Amino acid sequence: MPALSPAQLKAALWADASASVYAVMLGRCIGGLPERLAGAERAAELASYDCLWPGALKPQQRQQAPYLVELKPQSPFTDWLLFEATAGFGDWGVLLRSTRPFLALRAHCRNCGEAQLPDGSSIALEWMDPAVLRAILPLAQGDQLEDLFAPVATLVICGPQSWTFCAQQFGRLQMQEQAVQA
Repeated sequence: MPALSPAQLKAALWADASASVYAVMLGRCIGGLPERLAGAERAAELASYDCLWPGALKPQQRQQAPYLVELKPQSPFTDWLLFEATAGFGDWGVLLRSTRPFLALRAHCRNCGEAQLPDGSSIALEWMDPAVLRAILPLAQGDQLEDLFAPVATLVICGPQSWTFCAQQFGRLQMQEQAVQA
């Protein structure tokens, strides 16, 4: 498959007009993320955003937290995220394509933040970290994939050399890596 330009990859995200494109961004990877999001919201560069950690957070926690952001296709913030942050911040988070409204997707993302171990105990799971996804997605059982992907048509891991498009169909993981033109 030939490499695609970043602009072609961006266009592919919005190819289905019935789906919205969301970013789940890791504050621990992008310094000053809450302030950047607030500025983008004031400039009307994003549709909406919220922290995935519920409740009142201390300033340090807000800086480290993951955020769900509904992206606009024609926005300086979206271009910054897809082109500059992807090249400069490495594994900053993931993109999600979904037909669900923002609040429903936020609830789903929050619910995915805990995993049950074989011994029955629970642990916090930063599922939106690309390194974690690369490790757990291939090992996930069909019902686990269906739970994660229930409101998500496509999950995209963006990198400077390639983007990985992930989906589930009939309880099976589909992963397609797309090279990015230099």
